[in-house]
Amino acid sequence: MSAREDLMLGFRLAVGGGRGSLVRLVLGTVGIGLAVAILLVAASAGNAYESRQQREIAASADFQAKSGAAPLTFTARTTEFRGEPIGLRYVHATGPDSPVPPGLDRIPAPGEVVVSPRLKELLASDAGELLRPRFDGEPAGLIKAEGLHNPRDLTAYLGVDGSLPGIPIYAFGGPKPVEPLPAGVLVVLLIGIIALLAPVFIFIGTSSRVGGAERDRRLAALRLAGATAGQVRRVAVAETLVSAATGLLAGAGLFLLLRGQVADLQVFRFGLFPADLTPSWPLVVLIALVVPALTVVATLAAQRRTIIDPLGAARETSPVRRRLWWRLLLVVAGVALLVPDYAIGSELARTAMMAGALLVLIGIPALLPWLLDRAVSRIRGGPPAFQLAIRRLQTDSGTPSRVVAGLCVVVAGAIALQSLLAGQAAFYVSLPAPWHASQGDRVYVTAYGSPAEKAMTAVREVPGAQDVRSLRTLLVTDSGVIAGVADCATIKTMTETAACTDGDVFTFPDERRVKFHSGQTVTLVDDAKREHRWTLPADPRPVAYKPGEAAFYSGAQLLVTPAAMAGVDLTEAGAAGTLRPSSADPDFVERVRNAVAPFAWRAQVTTVDGKKLTDEARMFTDVRDGLFAGALLILLLAGVSLLVLAQEQVRERRRAIGALAATGVPVRVVMRSLLWQNGIPLLLGIVVAIVTGVGIAALATRLVTNPLVVDWAGVGALAGAAVAVVLVVTASAFPAVRSAARLESLRTE
Repeated sequence: MSAREDLMLGFRLAVGGGRGSLVRLVLGTVGIGLAVAILLVAASAGNAYESRQQREIAASADFQAKSGAAPLTFTARTTEFRGEPIGLRYVHATGPDSPVPPGLDRIPAPGEVVVSPRLKELLASDAGELLRPRFDGEPAGLIKAEGLHNPRDLTAYLGVDGSLPGIPIYAFGGPKPVEPLPAGVLVVLLIGIIALLAPVFIFIGTSSRVGGAERDRRLAALRLAGATAGQVRRVAVAETLVSAATGLLAGAGLFLLLRGQVADLQVFRFGLFPADLTPSWPLVVLIALVVPALTVVATLAAQRRTIIDPLGAARETSPVRRRLWWRLLLVVAGVALLVPDYAIGSELARTAMMAGALLVLIGIPALLPWLLDRAVSRIRGGPPAFQLAIRRLQTDSGTPSRVVAGLCVVVAGAIALQSLLAGQAAFYVSLPAPWHASQGDRVYVTAYGSPAEKAMTAVREVPGAQDVRSLRTLLVTDSGVIAGVADCATIKTMTETAACTDGDVFTFPDERRVKFHSGQTVTLVDDAKREHRWTLPADPRPVAYKPGEAAFYSGAQLLVTPAAMAGVDLTEAGAAGTLRPSSADPDFVERVRNAVAPFAWRAQVTTVDGKKLTDEARMFTDVRDGLFAGALLILLLAGVSLLVLAQEQVRERRRAIGALAATGVPVRVVMRSLLWQNGIPLLLGIVVAIVTGVGIAALATRLVTNPLVVDWAGVGALAGAAVAVVLVVTASAFPAVRSAARLESLRTE
């Protein structure tokens, strides 16, 4: 037969070889399809990042004044609803040609509101009933995708009158420098990508070997019919290519399904529109070529030690001497790439980190068979099940080590990520400890200009509000510090002083701050930019602020009683206040926000929780969660791979298992031996994975100048998950062991 006929025969055997062929085709398709879907997601990363950058550039504002142009007055504020931040954009068009923000058809008129689709859904829901009072303007449409960073953005543009004191914007879409990712995030993402993708390629090779034992017997029948060894290899390659082709199609379909749901996924500030998840065509072509090539290479490699002749198929069982030098070379080369100090963010740094991490992680499946050989060669004695497992490992340690290699690569990569992220998150703290310790459920209110006093009055009238304390604030332009005005009763509750008389002046003791004295004349500026000359009537008395009170929250260095501030008009002064709920009410702060909502940009409400993460810490936590979820997905993928290989192991050893049962060996002993056979390589692999993961984290941590923090709880969880996967997979093979142990099965062999 010609080569073409050999290939066509392989195609027919793959799809028309009976029920067994269809089962093998489905298993191979599922395995390769999952791997292809993950590769397509990875191939879309560049386009996703570029699309997000384009939206950010389109939203960037040009503040350069242009003659004859009417600017858009713009003020940004942020509110929250049950922990979700909501961006408020107050806008006022100063003329008919004022620039329109991206995503809007027109600038909303005073009293109109344009919201994002996600915010519209929230407002229309039952939970949004408490949020609606903050958006009582006339709806004027929805913000389109080009005006949002993420599909789940909660954003609103609110049209207001000409009293808006904002920034004049003359155009949108001006040049905006691309902001690089923080060094720590970049290191984590690069290593995370390698850690998650390396097992995928291992799994592709594994999936192509599904049904290897039956394929060998079928190929032996072809040899009996007169096929040459070359023809047999071509038939085997053709069968494998069928699984690769169907896997590519299945993976593409799964990717398109995931693409349609990606809008519902968001990790902190990072979300994607479905159109963002579009792989570049060169990478799609590369995947379409690499996946079949890997399956073919894996198939030919599996047949390298398989003798297929007309009388049957047999595997060479002579011990293989595994050489150490090339295995160590991979690890040494990877470490050598990670050791130098690179300029983080440079192309050289990215390439070196990815290549170094990849080589070190590949070193795990390379080193594991050699280490396993050395470990089991020195073991003697033990229970019968243990001895059976050790003997099996001594004669063929390659298959068991392959079973756990991909899983250990996932564990090593995840440990490296957990350690890196633990160090990064520990670096960022939201506020000093004394601030954290005293916050509790305190709510903070800031108001600006003439409505400040009315805003504080509205806050006091919120049902359940207690311990409401506030002060008026002005800026001391001479020194850039804040002066707060409050009566003596309020000052006593906000500070540690017990003595206060109207006319006194107090200061927060800090050697680094400006010193004031009696008779000193300074310039005060209120929120209307009006200047007031004021002379200190007395030397400020140093006083300690109580953490969390309004004086501490406002940052005022000077505390002044009303009599000492006589002659200064406080009408346009700002205000800062604090309050607490009288009872445990999770929605109390939402009612406070609703109370100040009529004052729009002139008032805002914040809360401080000592347990709440800063933006940076939250970013690292969310990156960790995202990559950890990816690690669990790859771990599941590895579990499927293990299941396939475990079933193949039992199928290949049916004759040996039947013979053991016929000679009186209990089936439970064979099952325990299978458990030992998978457990010993796993324990060794976990040790290697922990050392490798911590080593990668230690080398990568140097690039971000943060201390190494090993998350041992996370290490234990990952190791436990790996053990659980192997136990479940091994247990799933027990029914096949029972079937193989029946005497009827031995007769069919």
